[in-house]
This record gives sequence, structure tokens and C-alpha cells, in this order.
Amino acid sequence: MFAIAAFPDRPDPLIVSLSEPTPPGPGEVLCRTVELGICGTDREILASRQPLVPPGADFLALGHECLAEVVAVGEGVDQLSSGDWVVPLVRRPLARAAGHRVDMLSFGDYGERGIVWEHGFSAPRWIDRPSHLIPVPLELLDVAVLAEPLAVAEKGVNEAAILQRARLGDIWRQPPRVLVTGLGPIGLAAVLACSARNWPVTVFGRDRADTFRADLVRRLGGEYVSADTNGWAWTTDRPDEDGFDLILECTGNDHLTLSAARRLASRGVMVWLGSMRRMAERPHAVTQLMRDAILRNHLHVGSVNAAPRDFRDALEHLADAKARNSAAVADLITKRVSPADSLVDFVRREPQGVKVVLDYRDFTG
Repeated sequence: MFAIAAFPDRPDPLIVSLSEPTPPGPGEVLCRTVELGICGTDREILASRQPLVPPGADFLALGHECLAEVVAVGEGVDQLSSGDWVVPLVRRPLARAAGHRVDMLSFGDYGERGIVWEHGFSAPRWIDRPSHLIPVPLELLDVAVLAEPLAVAEKGVNEAAILQRARLGDIWRQPPRVLVTGLGPIGLAAVLACSARNWPVTVFGRDRADTFRADLVRRLGGEYVSADTNGWAWTTDRPDEDGFDLILECTGNDHLTLSAARRLASRGVMVWLGSMRRMAERPHAVTQLMRDAILRNHLHVGSVNAAPRDFRDALEHLADAKARNSAAVADLITKRVSPADSLVDFVRREPQGVKVVLDYRDFTG
């Protein structure tokens, strides 16, 4: 059985052969991959040349953004049936993990399909459990592969909302003013998540204002500010009037993170949704960030992965976005390829590309 894999000490993926899964046992579900999204995480795993391979394996089968169809269910499974459509959760707790939501577990207490110690969904067929599968309504099949990256943005928004309600109650500004940094898939997903809540959202990016991705921001309901916009400045003497209540940082760029923090209003939250896999020591003056955080009661929050709650929100908001502008949501998928022709897309992103999707419908690997 075909799969796309990352190997230690290699920067490029290889096609490998995996054994066909056995028929589903009690409490198990056999699924087939129908669509698979390529993510920046896939490219970072390859560029690192240090994939976290499953125990006893020589490689890691990639793929964690997936739309799948249930092929068969084992004894005792009554939540799903053959022919149902699902998106799988990525993170799964190890047997010793307990006491925390799965997306809040410590490193070492979980595996992640296609990322950490477990093979991913680039294999056409795989076994899972119902608790790790979120049902997809038929009307979302054309865009449901976007649920996983959208769920990552949804978690950032949900965590910020929980924290703000806990400390501010009714005085939390509604709707909050939101800034998103970055024009990648997570940045655009963040626009969709905020627009679905009717929150005003501004996106800062390096693209010119007349490019495809900049226009996509506007079509999804956001305002776009290019890095070359005249008059735009990170430093302001009036952060409460000119700033933002919530910043979703989606680039992983440390310089941009420090700059954007200058626009955080009093009692604001910055959520870090991006980071670099390969660390490099950089000298930074963080005195201003520290002083602003203290004087203005800022929160800086790291967010990774997503809870089932966030996947459900993602599907709900995909439906909402389709109702508002179905063409814009469809345009988030900028390329569709056969799995056999996809290897180059795992190491290279097209300049105005957003999401590359592998289509397994006619694939027999």
C-alpha cells in the first residue's frame, strides 16, 4: 500500500509501501483517505531531516489534514457506519496520559498522526477509533479537508475567549478588534474563524495589496494591510484607540511577533499559532514587550493542535463561510493533485498558493 514518507537525514519525501490494514476489530473503524491537505508542518518535518518516526519504523508516513470515508466498522461500533464521512483528529493520548484535554497534554504523553510517532493519512487505508473521528455533513464534502487547519485557528480564538471572559467578564470588548499576522493557510483560516463570529479582522502580510491572497482576505471578510502600506506603523501612542484586542500571530517570525505586540491594546491577548521547527539563537530586546505587558495587562498565549470542540467549530464555520461566499472558501484550495504527483508540493510552496490537496478518489495505490 502506497504512502508518502519522511526519512531521517533526508529533506525530500519518498514513496514507500505499507502493509494493508487488517479488518477492523472490536471498537475499530477502517477508513479510506479521500482528500489530504499538505501543510507547512509537513514541509518543516522534511526540512528538519529529523522526523519523529514510530517505534520500530525507519520512516514517518506523512499527512494529517484528511477527509475520509468509513469503509467498515468493527464489533461494538455504533457511532459510525460504512459510507459515513469523517475528519480525523490528529493528536491521540498515550495510555499513561490522563487528567488533561488531549490538546493540552505534555510532549511525550501523546502521538500525532503524521507528525509525532504515528503514521499519517497519506496511506489510502487506515484503522482508527470512533472517538478520534468527527462526522462531516454531506454539504461540506468539497471543503471539509480544510477542517484541520481551521481547527488550529479556532483553538486560538476559543482559548483567547475563555481567558478573556474569565478575567474581564462583561467588560471584554465585544466584538474584539482582531489582527492576524501572516497570509498562510493558518492566517487565512484565522480570518474565516473571526469573520464567522462577526469580529472585525485585519490581516498584515508581505504580499502587495493587488495579489490573489490579499484579495482572498477581503473576500473572506477581512481588511488587508500590506507591509508596504504608507502610513502603517507598529508603534503608536494610542494603542487603546489604534490597537487590537486580539492578535493571532501565524508566521512564527520572532521579529514580527515583537513588532505586532506594540499594537496590542490594554488587556489584550496575543496568541502564538506559528513557530519555527529549527531553532536559531537571535538577540532581541524584549524590554518594551515586557513593560507593555505589565502596564497594560497583556496575555501572551501559546496554542497548538486542536480539541474536538475546535473541529466541530471548524465545520460549523465552514458551513457559515460557504453560505456567505462559497467561491472564496473554495479558492482556499489552490491546487489539486494526484498523490503520485504530489512529492514536489511537499517541499515547495507556490508563491500565491494556499492549500494543496491530494485527491485519492481515482487513486489505486
